[in-house]
Amino acid sequence: MARPNSDNSTPTLMVVPAQVRYRHIKLDGLDKPIAALDHLGHTYSFFRVCTDWEEVEKLMSRLSDPHVVTRIKKGWAVWVYEY
Repeated sequence: MARPNSDNSTPTLMVVPAQVRYRHIKLDGLDKPIAALDHLGHTYSFFRVCTDWEEVEKLMSRLSDPHVVTRIKKGWAVWVYEY
């Protein structure tokens, strides 16, 4: 399966909870499973919580991999593409 948004200059998706399935995944090099979400057949691992939208925009401008942003109680969660 191709990487999401691979031909798009802004590889960001904003999704709502109904569009995702949350779970934990095991990644090579890490001892414990980490939080992840599935969206449209792709898996994204938890990367960071941002407390305001300006912080999210700054982070998104630096990320080169496709990523997903979800709204959470503490602000915004940023998830990066795994597979």
